[in-house]
Amino acid sequence: MEIQLIGLEEQHDLAAKEILYLLNIQQSHCGIPIQVEKIESGIYVQFDGHEGKVAYQEAHQFFRALGLLIEGIKKGEPFEITEKPVYNSLGVMIDCSRNAVLKVETFQTVIKHLALMGYSTVQLYTEDTYEIKDYPYFGYMRGRYTGEQLKTMDRYAKMFGIELVPCIQTLAHLGTALKWNAFSDIVDCHDILLIDEEKTYQLIEAMFRTMSENISSRNINIGMDEAHMMGLGKYLDQHGYQDRSTLMLKHFNRVMEIARKYDYKPMMWSDMFFRLASAGEYYDIASPIRQDVIEMIPDDISLVYWDYYSVDPEKYDGMLKKHKQLCDKIVFAGGAWKWMGFSPNNQFSRHAGEMAHQSCVRNGIKDVLITAWGDNGAEASIYSILPTLQLWAELCYRDHVETSRLEERFATCVDGHYADFMNLDKTMLVPDNTSLDIHSINPPKYLLYQDILCGLFDRHVWPNEYEAHFHNCTKTFEQCMGRNPNWEAVFRTQFTLSRLLELKCEAGINLRKAYHSKNRDILGAYCYSLLPEMKNRAKNFIDAYRTQWLAENKIFGLDVFDIRMGGLLQRIQTAIDRLNDYLTGRVDQLEEFEQEILYFDGRHQDGETKAISANLWHTIATPSVIAGI
Repeated sequence: MEIQLIGLEEQHDLAAKEILYLLNIQQSHCGIPIQVEKIESGIYVQFDGHEGKVAYQEAHQFFRALGLLIEGIKKGEPFEITEKPVYNSLGVMIDCSRNAVLKVETFQTVIKHLALMGYSTVQLYTEDTYEIKDYPYFGYMRGRYTGEQLKTMDRYAKMFGIELVPCIQTLAHLGTALKWNAFSDIVDCHDILLIDEEKTYQLIEAMFRTMSENISSRNINIGMDEAHMMGLGKYLDQHGYQDRSTLMLKHFNRVMEIARKYDYKPMMWSDMFFRLASAGEYYDIASPIRQDVIEMIPDDISLVYWDYYSVDPEKYDGMLKKHKQLCDKIVFAGGAWKWMGFSPNNQFSRHAGEMAHQSCVRNGIKDVLITAWGDNGAEASIYSILPTLQLWAELCYRDHVETSRLEERFATCVDGHYADFMNLDKTMLVPDNTSLDIHSINPPKYLLYQDILCGLFDRHVWPNEYEAHFHNCTKTFEQCMGRNPNWEAVFRTQFTLSRLLELKCEAGINLRKAYHSKNRDILGAYCYSLLPEMKNRAKNFIDAYRTQWLAENKIFGLDVFDIRMGGLLQRIQTAIDRLNDYLTGRVDQLEEFEQEILYFDGRHQDGETKAISANLWHTIATPSVIAGI
């Protein structure tokens, strides 16, 4: 198809060419004439069968409108669309601090898809993954962004009318930097900066200065969440116990002074202030809000209420009302679940997201941020949550959305099949994990990394059903690869993971049963055939995942995956060797199989759901000491 854009602002010309190329549309003087205009509110798109019109209010809305126009023209019928977004800003926050640091090229690809959806902002969550002059150990060997890379990303996002907002930490969550001796004099405890130490504020000013020099936005997320041990480490040794509310406010005020020096309008995660105001609990809608805390919050801060979990509309309503008592400037942060292993949880993200959206509308919230965290290794692809990002875009511009509409928009904005991308959840959805209200059950991760001989999670598997489930997953993902050629790497990762889990998920159960029943045929089959095949499938998964990672992220952080999978491969070989020793008579028992297998989560008997949540590799892989002293 060829079109002619008439009246296009020069600032949009290059970005429009990139979007049209993505949509497989050519610009030509002989193409369908499309008039481009600015209007006072929202989006208006029209096509009469011969020529069209695209009208928009904000720069980022032009690209959504352009996508809507192309989508409508392809249907071949005249149409007219008017959209009035319910949010002033809709953003996504991408975690670049849990090993996966997006390549600049990946960031640019994400920006194009977000532009077609209609997003206005992007935050890159960078704890220490950006360079700071005179601090060589800050982000050392972590794939940190250079100043030039930040400038490149900022300019690229701005082409599409999307604001790149710095997202940093100025109190806690700095453990990967503070582990180095170079920062030993500004550590309070764990990952928390030492308050009242001038070197702390020199570092924080360097953070602001770096972002100010390389990113044009004057909005900034200063973090400051989950600092539960603040004042209880080195600060306690130096100053004795201090009122922690006073301490928090003292630090906050110093950070705000620095932010104002660089003309920033900060936002921060609200939990620390909320805990101060409501007797220590975050998700408590019953506790009263202290007036003295309200009076401590300045006018130039926005509070970000984050809730990725709630499935009770009253919880959202109650928390938003409590927040509005604290501050007039409230941002809601929901979740695009990708932080429980290699698979996303788009179904829960939609279930909770629609509730959260309705509450935001009821309570007059105008700024929304969708978070894509990467806890414990950032194992899931950034592209795996595109259905959730599409959902929030349609909620923003349409206020409600049916699956059929999501499918149409997804085909335009992503060039993929919505149902197939929703199936990326499938490995998570084992037969006993069917409730939409459950967000963090993640069998694929713990069944992948658990040791075959120790079987820490064997009591959390339904025999026969899990194997059949993962077999079905392999067939699904094989079909998805064929239907989504542009996203083949994402689906191949899930395909190879499912093939591995099909063989591994019940291996420990079967081996233990065969050992105690003295079934040497089954033990031999595993030793000489099935476990070697498991190693092959593990290597296939490693190859597929490495391809996906290198297509999306910088190299740094992949080493963690290699270490984990290298350990898994060696333990499979150890299982082969142990079985061979037993079968050939070199040992007369396998001590691992003589141990009673307990429930990992401490329960005493089976329930309707055996599957659980377990996301920390070092606790999944072994009961032995692998971290700490």
